[in-house]
Amino acid sequence: MSDKQVRYGTPFVESEILMAIGNQDAEHARALLQGMTPSERRTLERQCEEVAGLIQVMREDEE
Repeated sequence: MSDKQVRYGTPFVESEILMAIGNQDAEHARALLQGMTPSERRTLERQCEEVAGLIQVMREDEE
């Protein structure tokens, strides 16, 4: 990842995207996503779905 792409100081593009989303910086997140291959984006999408699923299970356990 080039210095231009690092706005939040994270070492990985995936964490940089999450930080951008958390900071309501959709433009930066979109630019980073456009720099990824379609396969990398699909992998990230699946990983985010897994995280969302884990959070849902934890939420249900807390009820």
